[in-house]
Amino acid sequence: MKRLKRRNTGFIQMWVLLMVMSMGGQHCIDAQIKDVPQEIAPVNAPFDLPEFKRPVFPDRVFNIVKYGAKSMADDASFKNTAAIHRAIEAASAAGGGQVLIPAGEWLTGPIHLKSHINLHVAKGAVVHFSEDKTDYLPVVRQRHEGVEAYNYSPLVYAFELENVAVTGKGVLDGHGDHWWAWARENSPGRRTEVTKVPLSRRMFGKGAGLEGMRPHFMIFWKCQNILVEGITLKDSPMWNVHLIYSKNIIVRDITVNSLRAPNGDGIIPDSSEDILIEYNHFQTGDDAVVLKSGLNEEALQIDRPTKNVVVRHFEAKNVRTGSGGIVFGSETSGGIKNVYVYDAYFEGSDRGIRFKTERGRGNVIENIFIRDVRMKNIDQQAINFNTFYSGPEPTGPSPLIRNIDIKNVTIDGVPEAIILIGLPEKWLENITLEDIQVVNAEKGVRMQRVKNVKFKNVSVQSKERAMIAKDVFELFLDQVELKDQAAGEPLLLTGEYTGAVFLDGFASEQIEFESPVTKKVIRE
Repeated sequence: MKRLKRRNTGFIQMWVLLMVMSMGGQHCIDAQIKDVPQEIAPVNAPFDLPEFKRPVFPDRVFNIVKYGAKSMADDASFKNTAAIHRAIEAASAAGGGQVLIPAGEWLTGPIHLKSHINLHVAKGAVVHFSEDKTDYLPVVRQRHEGVEAYNYSPLVYAFELENVAVTGKGVLDGHGDHWWAWARENSPGRRTEVTKVPLSRRMFGKGAGLEGMRPHFMIFWKCQNILVEGITLKDSPMWNVHLIYSKNIIVRDITVNSLRAPNGDGIIPDSSEDILIEYNHFQTGDDAVVLKSGLNEEALQIDRPTKNVVVRHFEAKNVRTGSGGIVFGSETSGGIKNVYVYDAYFEGSDRGIRFKTERGRGNVIENIFIRDVRMKNIDQQAINFNTFYSGPEPTGPSPLIRNIDIKNVTIDGVPEAIILIGLPEKWLENITLEDIQVVNAEKGVRMQRVKNVKFKNVSVQSKERAMIAKDVFELFLDQVELKDQAAGEPLLLTGEYTGAVFLDGFASEQIEFESPVTKKVIRE
């Protein structure tokens, strides 16, 4: 069978290394999740949620072949963009239905969906997206790393629709390598600066005459009643499933393989709400599941949070470029709240659970509940709260992270197990870690500028000191076991503002006090 010819883009050394690392593993990332039920199980979240139901479509099928599509076996250079859109238009005119891409290999430009359409990519179908950038014009509205812009069309685009789906067991191949090489030679400008001016005066992206901004694989913009199910996404130009200003969303049983892709985030709820993400498989060149809500001044004004999100029954393996399995940020200016994450497996990834934000972002990340997570061979930190994401230089409104509840987590193999770092002017608040077991760690727990942090039934085994608390006020240690190979006691209390330490099942003899902290900080 003839196949689309790939350009030799000469990947930079890091991406070549990642590609080699992914060989042999990219087709077996479902080792932890084997059976996906057809029915969507009820959600018992610690906050109110709607009942999640798939959108319903009319029982009509519009096969793209009947609208002039040709497989690559018949003509490897034939682009099916017009044929696919004729099928979509016909389905829309009839009141909706399934647009079928049957088994075979198909070349196309971007696909723009309509309401009441289920784009079904059948088992055995591979959709190859064109490498001709002019196919992705005219520009369309989108949000690029937290900033609204006009740019090349996403590969699949849904704009202000309702009842829309992409389903099936087929593969969407983004052929991202030509976009990656092109982006290295161009720059779309500094996104943090353009948030200060209206969209109409923004020199940012293709719509402003600039190049270098890669399109996302799939964008749902201001849509409702969305379903993405069963498909495989491969080699995206950038982010994969990006959900913007949307609601009533189900993303389940998809496979994202973007390990070679810079910024190849998997599923990105962004200022969206009422979302179920379940039974998904990730090998990504950036965060697997990441919640965002826009960047700096623009998003602070829009003030639309990502909220009411459930992420369950998923796995992330070999997640790279400093990223994590479940991530909050770094674009958090609209706020993030009411998130329930449970039953996850992370292996060989840079990080596991990560909160990342910084000055300028403002707003609040709150009411986050994380349960039943297993991590193995994490490369950097297993649990990481970082409010200095770009360092101390950024200025502007400070973000607040509070009311985070993490329970039943096992960590086996990590350089730094748990890092909690708040801003001097906005400490982390109300953090609970319960039923946590850490083994084979280089460093254990490191905390700074945290108020009201509770450790209950926590065991940490590390080479260096098991726990250091600097400027931590209201520290509760309940049935905590700390073991390390370092000289001295396993817990160090230090910092000018450390105080109000409560012990239950933890002996004060295991604590080293560094001036100005004394034993007087211990409360009964």
